[in-house]
This record gives sequence, C-alpha cells and structure tokens, in this order.
Amino acid sequence: MFSRTLLRLARVALGGLALAGLAPATAGAFSGSYVPDATYSVTYAAAQVLPRVVCPAKTQSTPRPGDFSFCTGTIVVTRSGREVGRAPFSVRTFDSHVIKVPVKRSMRHFFPPHRRVRVHWRATSHDGQGQTAARDGDITMLNTFKR
Repeated sequence: MFSRTLLRLARVALGGLALAGLAPATAGAFSGSYVPDATYSVTYAAAQVLPRVVCPAKTQSTPRPGDFSFCTGTIVVTRSGREVGRAPFSVRTFDSHVIKVPVKRSMRHFFPPHRRVRVHWRATSHDGQGQTAARDGDITMLNTFKR
C-alpha cells in the first residue's frame, strides 16, 4: 500500500516536471519577423528603402489552428550606428511583404546611385498571443537611379 502511494506521488511529480518543462518551449515558439539576407532596392532620390519582412511559422493570434494570424511590429534600419529610418509593419503568417521605410533626409547621402550599401536592420514584432521577439541582421541596399 505504501509503495503504491509513493509510486503515485512520483508519477504526479514527474508529470508536473514534464509540464513545467513544456511551458518555456511553447512560450518560445514565436521567433519573430525577419528580413532575409539579399539585395534590396532604394527608391528614387533615396527617399525609401524597401526591405522584405517575413512572418515565420508558429505565429498564432488564437490557440485555434487555421485562424488568421499576423506579425505586427516595427523595423528600424541603421547605418554606421545612426538610424536611417523606421516603419511599422503587419504581415500574415507564412507571408512576406516589402515594407516602405522612409529615409530621413539627413541620411539620404548614405545611398549614392549605383552603389551597394550594407545596412543593419532590427525588427521588433509580436503575435496575437502576446509573445514578443526582436531579430536583427545585415542586408545590402542598391540605388539603381541616376541623378
């Protein structure tokens, strides 16, 4: 009798530990929006940079599978540690959109015509479940317009 009770308590304790171990895995499921490493365009007179923001899988607005899900947040583009521009975005799960990031007038000289410029991006995003993530990286911008 005593060994059955002890065995039952051990199962409950192990089950509780297993459930406690699952909590961080589900909370960390949202990895955040990102910009794939590629060469992206700059609009005429370097008024806007056009990175493509991707919303990854496992982004959910509700716990029900198949519901409409979005990543929403802000992308910030920097060059040499200085902010070039920022813009809000909203992208559906498994989708990507080109986001128009307006370039500050004082930063337009960073994008001369026919030059490839490496910039740093940081996307802070959240899903409908309240999970927030920040990702960053480097991309190449190309201004193909003549002046």
